[in-house]
Amino acid sequence: MMAVNELKETISIARISRAMEIPRSTIYYRHVKHSGDRKPRIPENVETKIKKIAEERTTYGYRRIWAMLRNSGTSVNIKTVRRSLRRNNLALPYAKHRTHTRSRDLTKPDDINRLWETDIHYVSSARDGMTYLMSVKDCFSKRWISYEYSRTCTAADAIKAVEKAFAIRFKETVPQDLVLRTDNGPQYVSREFNNTLKILGIKHEYIKNHTPEDNGDIESFHNSLKTDYIWVTDIETFEDGKKLIEYAFNDYNTVRPHSSIGYLSPEEFERRCAADDNYRKKFLEDRKNKEERRMKNRIEKKRRLRENVS
Repeated sequence: MMAVNELKETISIARISRAMEIPRSTIYYRHVKHSGDRKPRIPENVETKIKKIAEERTTYGYRRIWAMLRNSGTSVNIKTVRRSLRRNNLALPYAKHRTHTRSRDLTKPDDINRLWETDIHYVSSARDGMTYLMSVKDCFSKRWISYEYSRTCTAADAIKAVEKAFAIRFKETVPQDLVLRTDNGPQYVSREFNNTLKILGIKHEYIKNHTPEDNGDIESFHNSLKTDYIWVTDIETFEDGKKLIEYAFNDYNTVRPHSSIGYLSPEEFERRCAADDNYRKKFLEDRKNKEERRMKNRIEKKRRLRENVS
């Protein structure tokens, strides 16, 4: 480049470019040295909020932290949150999601109180040993409707969780098309449990054996419960577990953002659906389009795989 700089004084850059067969942009280029201490383009108070949420909720990624800020009234770009977490070494490692299996002939909810799921989660305590959590969840709004936390794991305990959900949801009328989906555990195939569902007017839907993905909502819920609440807390006794589950129940429904419902809390999502029917219809339309794109990408991926093999 020293020779080019000397020639520029007597010859035009266009002629130099043609003669040396190099682009003119290369001749014009000037390297700019950065000091390395450039301040981030984010207000200090927003940076402080991001750090505070990341420290309080160590299992949250940048999307959920961004949603917490948005829901509390702080407007910030989601990429800004990601850069801030990386800059402060608070970002979580990337988690690759497993491929979901193809959905079978199972109920797909289009409103609240159309499909519930229930299952049992094991909670270990240091002194009192294993305890059991039976939960009921609404698959449309993602709301954790009710639970029964017990030292035992019987059909009677599972029935209590369902009866609590029934009492919370229905004060006067009961929908005729409400479905409760379970696995084939001994508590759920028992005559006592099924008789209770008949009395309450709830249809019972079983998943196939060895297909926990068909009970995906409640399985995903248990994973979130472990990651965000149980594993970050030392549970010594049954009473400690009881207090933790009560806190988790309120926080999960009123504060924790859920990606599948637009990073809202279940309580806020249900409130918007009840207040605006157009909001619910738009949500269903967006969900349908997303599912179609996912299916299209899956078919294209299989087609490319077959071509590569052949």
